[in-house]
Amino acid sequence: MDDEPVTILIQDQPATANRAGSNDNRHPMKRFAPWLAFLVGVILLAVLLPFFDSAQPQGLKVTRNDARRIADAEARRMGIEVEKAWTLVTWEESPLIEKELQNDRARRLRALGDPVVGPRLSYYRVTYFRKGLEKFPPYGQILVGKEGNVVGARRTARAESPGAKPSVEQIKPIADQFLASHALAGSPAPTYESARPTQLNSRVDTTLRYRVPSKFPSGNVVYYVYLYFVGDKFAGWEPIEEYSDGSHFRFGSGEAIAGTFIQYGVLFTLLLVLLIIFLRMYHAGEVGVGTAVFLFAVTLFLMLATNILSMAENSFNVGFGGVDARSTALAEAGFVLLFYNIPMTVLVFLGWSVGESFARERWSERLASFDAILRREPLNATVGDSLLKGLLASPAVAAAALLPGAIGIMLGFAHSNLGPYSQLVLSTSGGLITLLAEAAVESLSLSVVAILFILAFFNRRRIVWAGVLVAATVGSMSAIAQPPIGGTFAQIGLSFGATLAACAVFLTVDLLGATVAVFCGILLVGILPYVRATSGVPQLHAMIVLFAPMAAILAYSIPAILTRRHVHYEYDDLAPHVRRIIERERVKAEIDAANRIQAALLPSSDPQIHGATVASSYRSATEIGGDYFDFLPLDNGDIGLAFGDVAGHGLTSGIVMAMAKSALLVQVGHDSSPRRVMEVLNETVIKTAPRRMMMTFFFGLLDPISHRLRFSSAGHLDPYVFRAKLGILEPLSAWGFPLGVRRRDPFRELDVTFEAGDRLILYSDGLIEAVDDDGEPFGFSRFERVLLKSGELSAEEIKKSVLDSVKRFTHNRPPADDQTLVVISFEEGASAPFFETETEIAREAMLPN
Repeated sequence: MDDEPVTILIQDQPATANRAGSNDNRHPMKRFAPWLAFLVGVILLAVLLPFFDSAQPQGLKVTRNDARRIADAEARRMGIEVEKAWTLVTWEESPLIEKELQNDRARRLRALGDPVVGPRLSYYRVTYFRKGLEKFPPYGQILVGKEGNVVGARRTARAESPGAKPSVEQIKPIADQFLASHALAGSPAPTYESARPTQLNSRVDTTLRYRVPSKFPSGNVVYYVYLYFVGDKFAGWEPIEEYSDGSHFRFGSGEAIAGTFIQYGVLFTLLLVLLIIFLRMYHAGEVGVGTAVFLFAVTLFLMLATNILSMAENSFNVGFGGVDARSTALAEAGFVLLFYNIPMTVLVFLGWSVGESFARERWSERLASFDAILRREPLNATVGDSLLKGLLASPAVAAAALLPGAIGIMLGFAHSNLGPYSQLVLSTSGGLITLLAEAAVESLSLSVVAILFILAFFNRRRIVWAGVLVAATVGSMSAIAQPPIGGTFAQIGLSFGATLAACAVFLTVDLLGATVAVFCGILLVGILPYVRATSGVPQLHAMIVLFAPMAAILAYSIPAILTRRHVHYEYDDLAPHVRRIIERERVKAEIDAANRIQAALLPSSDPQIHGATVASSYRSATEIGGDYFDFLPLDNGDIGLAFGDVAGHGLTSGIVMAMAKSALLVQVGHDSSPRRVMEVLNETVIKTAPRRMMMTFFFGLLDPISHRLRFSSAGHLDPYVFRAKLGILEPLSAWGFPLGVRRRDPFRELDVTFEAGDRLILYSDGLIEAVDDDGEPFGFSRFERVLLKSGELSAEEIKKSVLDSVKRFTHNRPPADDQTLVVISFEEGASAPFFETETEIAREAMLPN
């Protein structure tokens, strides 16, 4: 059946008069089932939680903010310029010790009390990065233990910093004196073993290794404390673990990469499947997008919040050459936004649009409360009942999430791990708030995609059990409500419990109940192990964040139930002529939106260039054009001149043009050389544009001081240069295949310098191929005559002269192709930048009005 727009009716009626109420009277067990599920869930949680205690931050008494304050004080004592640094606080675990103890929970718990191993197991690492300079090396780092003690502190220096070149014999007494006067956490009674000098151009840095004896059974792991010297200056200490046989630690990155590919593969496979179904149903008028857009916005907001709160810590080990730490974090956040946040929000959008259409055929009552909230009619008994039942089911969902992990630990193919949620709490700027946002995102995406869409899809075919299995597989491979266990494949394979439980809640309650159960269940999974391990302020904060949302849900559900108002659906059929009007308006709105987007892609005004003036004109043949030009100010002061022409015009050409600009903006920020820009754009067009879709392109780097242009061309019409001294036109020929052609010669990169009075003219073939009433094209000869005649005029006058000539020739008929023209008039001669201030003046002159 075709699905139509929905009207929500809210009716006042006694609780016993509705269908759910009468069913509860006929089946008393249904009335007590949520409470029974709550009791069973609480009991199971009490049984399962001890399996995950060993890897949690046992004995943690300080918060991230406490660790930051302690580290700042120690950093200042070490000579680190804290006020000039960009600081990151991360939670670290010793990989060697963790690997040694991961399969022995009892031994790991014993290790907490060992004077050598205990302080080394885990701690806060506070790292100080230099602002505005390359990320590595940092200023230094301070290690703060779980009780607030300093476990390690180190100040680092840049390679070019000068210093002394002492011998080991000169600095070893200083190190010995430091060890004799300080009781280092995790390093009692160290004995000297060796030294490793590092010869630099202007100094010698030295690392002294002291062996730390330990009676704890640690297998192949031995313990050291390293003392560091920058030149002859003491630069700190750090506990280090090594293998006694000298072997290297294996991080298992291959397994982690495989897990990432699996998760992204599930995401984009679902996205493709849903997109195909959505487009077919949307074209047939079977789905709407209003509510889905609201869900899209909510999901994107939550994901952006999570991204922002965790972006700095996520970029801790990421470096981009000379980029500083702040810029690296922003780049990492941008990558996550483009390749995870946006696809996930689109997936939720499509999942609701398609899943709602499927579910309304037979499961409309399971959407009532969820849809009432989305349509801002939340205060009713249907919503209140769903909220309460979802809250009561949350311990069972949490227990179902932990149960497979506990079985894996008992059978030996999984081990207790800190887990992603405790890691979020300990290692992100938002801490517990980040966990709240992450729980909201996971519960929303699981409910809308894995439950609503998948179960409703299989329910149409009367095989709900198959839908439950597919939903559990998707939830597991997406690592939703992941138990705190280690091993990438174990994490992916054993994360299905919460999804199975959520499916049961959906089938017995509704979609809102399942969403609330998953949200609160994730909080229980993420916070309860952390609460059991911590004490003091960290524990108090965690309990507040855990129980505050639950208390709010409970406080809302009770008055909502007491309203005794219930939500029902009625379908309103639309007349055929209304459908046609809506469709026409939809198409017009899409074209208008695309037109606005394209307008935003083109420069809003002509830039100001030192010693030159610019005049430009753009006229598309249809609502959406395929021409593109832009002026890109670069960090080094150059101006990127971009000019492109996609074959044809219309929506497809506009999309290819927008795609090319996106790729161009990314590339010029990395490597702006014209030849490399062309190579990257060509690969982009080949991989993403429709087959046989080509684009000519011209890109150059203009130095606003010397007026020197380095450029490369991909099949674009040769720009003209009017040489004022000679009164001639000079084509800038850099022949190359258009973008989108696979077999080609390498792009060529040429350069040209402009003198006072010279003019640079870039244009698209829409001007050359403009035809009169007889079908004769304007042609290059006429174009060149106009340029020679007006070459000594200003840029604006040259532009006006060319456009007027074309209009007169075509009798002002609409263009058959996009017409674009850019004229740059060089009023002053080229000059070399003698002073730095000249460069700064040129950069300011590049800014648009």
